[in-house]
Amino acid sequence: SLHSITEWGTIGNMNYIVIDLEWNQCPKGKEAEDIHLPFEIIEIGAVKLNSCRKTVAEFHSVIKPQVYHWIHNKTREIIHLDYSHLKEGTLFPDAARQFLQWCGEDYQFCSWGNQDLMELQRNLKYYHLESLLPGPMEYYDVQKLFSLNFEDGKSRKSLEYAIDFLELPKTEYFHQALADARYAAAILKQIEEDCILRNFSIDVYQNPKSKKEEIHIFYDSYEKFISREFD
Repeated sequence: SLHSITEWGTIGNMNYIVIDLEWNQCPKGKEAEDIHLPFEIIEIGAVKLNSCRKTVAEFHSVIKPQVYHWIHNKTREIIHLDYSHLKEGTLFPDAARQFLQWCGEDYQFCSWGNQDLMELQRNLKYYHLESLLPGPMEYYDVQKLFSLNFEDGKSRKSLEYAIDFLELPKTEYFHQALADARYAAAILKQIEEDCILRNFSIDVYQNPKSKKEEIHIFYDSYEKFISREFD
């Protein structure tokens, strides 16, 4: 369906929201793109895990484009949506509000890689809705956690590689938002809890605005300092 929310079971105190986005870019090339929105989100998929990492809910929404009214050739090769499908979708501001309301109050985002949350915030900013998701934002990069738990901690492999490595079933096409969120959630369930909790990431699309909000974190082998913005 173009928009669906599925829930079951009992939700724990803190939930993991495993998110995946698909986006489109200007079909006429970079020179014709809107510099404020180079990537327009066209699909949101998410899986909600409770504190025990049990799946308790799912969210899916197809977005009706407002900026790029045709699908870029490279995008069409990857995703499993065509423009006639997108035209029946939900407008991004409505879909974003529905999604964030579905997330609840006590949750932590998880994503495969570090780009999804940045693009979510950039799309929110385009519609003057960035206050719905203030940053900097702590999250779990499942791609990084997979590398730390199972490989050298430095390599960054594809989602399909990780599914094959863990010998998890491949029952859906990749590059569909909800399917990829399900795959990422399945991988997250295989990672040791201590590895997850010790290796959170911070998205800095929105930086601290004051000295009081600056972030200084000590990890096992390094430190991270996130400064406030300056003129």
